[in-house]
Amino acid sequence: MSKSSIRDNLGFLGAFLGQPGSIGAVLPSTRYLARALVGRLDLQPGEVVVEFGPGTGPMTAVIRQLLPPRCRYLGIELEPKFHDLLTRRFPTLDFHLGSAGDLPKILADRGLPPATRIVSGLPFATLPAKVQDAVVDGVTRCLSPHGDFRTFQYLHAYGMRRARRFRALMDERFSSFERIGPVIRNLPPAFVLRYWNAIREAT
Repeated sequence: MSKSSIRDNLGFLGAFLGQPGSIGAVLPSTRYLARALVGRLDLQPGEVVVEFGPGTGPMTAVIRQLLPPRCRYLGIELEPKFHDLLTRRFPTLDFHLGSAGDLPKILADRGLPPATRIVSGLPFATLPAKVQDAVVDGVTRCLSPHGDFRTFQYLHAYGMRRARRFRALMDERFSSFERIGPVIRNLPPAFVLRYWNAIREAT
């Protein structure tokens, strides 16, 4: 394991111990989960991919490799230590320090169009209902008609009340759903959830 990986693991563990409800994991995601979550970007010039909760950047690294020319990336990170790390590690990418629930305003302030891909590392199994509502509303409002939203839920947390609540919210807003996995080569194993074809505007 590289020194940077060890630092990431220690930093992630420290953040988890400090804010277990908002971090949601003890260790960063593996490259196997990252690739399953990011999939094929299939972006066109001028389109945007948004990442919620990049953390130490395992998904971000995959997105950067796959990001086509003349496409934009925006990462939204709530934890200041992670935000600082991300801006140093990925100097060519754009990061916002704040809440994913503010997505409509963040995009508007940057003059960005609706996102074609939204990739989320947020721990919906532990997020309060108010935060879930804000994030889901923002996704519904800010995802382009031909775009999709992807997130993951850990296998052990899949049946938790807040995890089920999140999936129920998404089922109300999107007509198409795909579950991938579980991705076993991740600690802990996780399902990837993909949603597209929004059917109702946020209120």
